[in-house]
Amino acid sequence: MDTKIRKNPPSIWSLAAVTGLAPLTLNLIVPSLPALSLYFDISYSSAQMAISSFIISMAVGQIFIGPISDAYGRRSILMFGIIIFLVGTLICSFAQSSELLIFGRFIQAFGGVAGVVLGRAIIRDVYSREKAASALGYVTTVMVIAPMIAPPLGGILQDLFGWRSIFYIMLIVGVFLLINIFYNLEETKTEDRIKGNISSLIGSFGELIKLPKFILFTITMSCTNSMFFTFLGVAPYLVIQKLNFSPTHYGFTFMLISFAFMSGSFTTARLSERVGSLRMISFAVFGAILGSTIMLFLLINGILNIYIIFGTMMIVTYSNGIVMPNIIANVVSIRPKLAGAASGLSGCIQYSIAGASSYIAALLAGFGLIYMPIQLVFLAIVGTCTFYLGQSLSDK
Repeated sequence: MDTKIRKNPPSIWSLAAVTGLAPLTLNLIVPSLPALSLYFDISYSSAQMAISSFIISMAVGQIFIGPISDAYGRRSILMFGIIIFLVGTLICSFAQSSELLIFGRFIQAFGGVAGVVLGRAIIRDVYSREKAASALGYVTTVMVIAPMIAPPLGGILQDLFGWRSIFYIMLIVGVFLLINIFYNLEETKTEDRIKGNISSLIGSFGELIKLPKFILFTITMSCTNSMFFTFLGVAPYLVIQKLNFSPTHYGFTFMLISFAFMSGSFTTARLSERVGSLRMISFAVFGAILGSTIMLFLLINGILNIYIIFGTMMIVTYSNGIVMPNIIANVVSIRPKLAGAASGLSGCIQYSIAGASSYIAALLAGFGLIYMPIQLVFLAIVGTCTFYLGQSLSDK
């Protein structure tokens, strides 16, 4: 195993900031979905496309950004991504139709997701597998602060200034990050670069998809992530429209979910090197099954209380906070030379499934809230099964 660490690795805080850009931008607008539905005179599921289009674009963007960074380096591609993010944010801030807003969100995510992909790849550039899991745990712990503060901040901005103010804030954040990257981030992909032509990029993906362990662990990662987005797709409808709470109340309640995920990530940061990443996952996956099953039982019995529902989801997200950094570290370590391509391809699959899960959950919510925990239980079981199958295989 490679244990070499660069003398001057990038700041964990800087990596956390760029990795948190897309989650922050995604979650800021969630409390505004009912308001967008009214403003543009569209259905709630149509307004939810502002979320789904963002997630789908994150999937599409990753499949290009990862392997391109393997060829041309991390720093320049990351800066280019932030510039694209700023263009999309400008489009959203002036949008006069729901179609233009959704298009702007797509552009936003395509650029913003560079931080998600390259934050993982940069960590793998400078750390060994187990150390990478620990570093990813710290990054994820800090990164989760972004989606933790996003719903209450988005709710306050919606209540006080309206939904456009959200995009004005993101313009400021994007400019700040671009300046920080320019002055403070050095290039980490200095060796083992692949060729930058299309055939080489496709070849990277071809090599990865031939590895059953990569595919199985990617499905585990996708199911884990999709549980959060399943809940995200229904939570505003549940809290604001069904239970008649304000967007601000929704935002502060949603902080419980982010706190639980952050706690799980911090547990990983503290224990992964000592316990081992695979062993931590092997226990944590059952927490997601437990939490989602309890939620299903409660809804079957007609218990619809905001704090009970969020409390059971905290069990799920704490477990997922342990699984995510550990499974990511393993996914990008199967072929370290292709860490960028592995991060991009797995991220593409991850967010494609997450986008579909969020939209399906929002559609089914109109027929009954019980479909949300059913979807959560299904994802938890599939993710657990694929992990154990992948764990039984070698990296070859």
